[in-house]
Amino acid sequence: MMEDHPLLNVVANWPGRVSTQLAFEARGFLVHRAWQNRMIEFCGEHQADLLNRYWDEVAFETMLCAGKVISDQRIFGIEPKYRSAFLDELSAARDFVEPPFRYPPLIRCLFEHIKKTGLDAEFRMSEAAFIKKQTKQEGERLGIRTTGWTGKKRDVIPFIDEFCSAQAFKRRRNRWHKNLSCGLVFEVSTDLGGSPYCTQMPLIFRIFHADDLKFAFELGGSEPFDQLVYGSRLYGGGDASDFVLGVRANIELFDVIAASFGTSQQA
Repeated sequence: MMEDHPLLNVVANWPGRVSTQLAFEARGFLVHRAWQNRMIEFCGEHQADLLNRYWDEVAFETMLCAGKVISDQRIFGIEPKYRSAFLDELSAARDFVEPPFRYPPLIRCLFEHIKKTGLDAEFRMSEAAFIKKQTKQEGERLGIRTTGWTGKKRDVIPFIDEFCSAQAFKRRRNRWHKNLSCGLVFEVSTDLGGSPYCTQMPLIFRIFHADDLKFAFELGGSEPFDQLVYGSRLYGGGDASDFVLGVRANIELFDVIAASFGTSQQA
């Protein structure tokens, strides 16, 4: 029996990865695009359409299942309102599972990139240098400031507050909300448990409906939005500038996703 939640009914109207990504890029964030282009270069230009459709379908499936899906494994935590026939076909045809890479992506060349990164130290270092160059240039272009950064989770809160306030999120203690006219609530909060130091983004993003507070699309960890905008996981980690850039980029991408569902209302 298909679950009936107002959140699922509203997210069915999401316009998709491409328009969301373009709106994010319009704000000056381009690291994910550089990485997508690098993957297309690695795979070959002839595979560009395949890769883009794969990224589109994973994103759409993820959003319409409120994150309760692992697309590459074809595992659904809820009865899906949308299940990609394209991804089903890729999964059925996949014949390149190799230990220790148990759960590869559904596109062979992306798997080959993961495998080469894991086994070839020189290649791994060159890819890391490419990412570092992209984030450094973007941090400089966007004027990222790290004053007050210590690397401790609690000291990230002023940065979260600055970036959330700039996007009109309303603060309630250590939670920041944006309510939309469609009934969705976008919430940013902090994960201060475990080590006091930032080993990954200490941010939790939740989308839920005002009429059903318990059922939520929750995003967190080191790559909260990568299933929605491929390559966005590269925001975060690294040195102070990279980390602050990551906090801002993730908050702004969350706000872009909110904007894709319509106008906000006073909280």
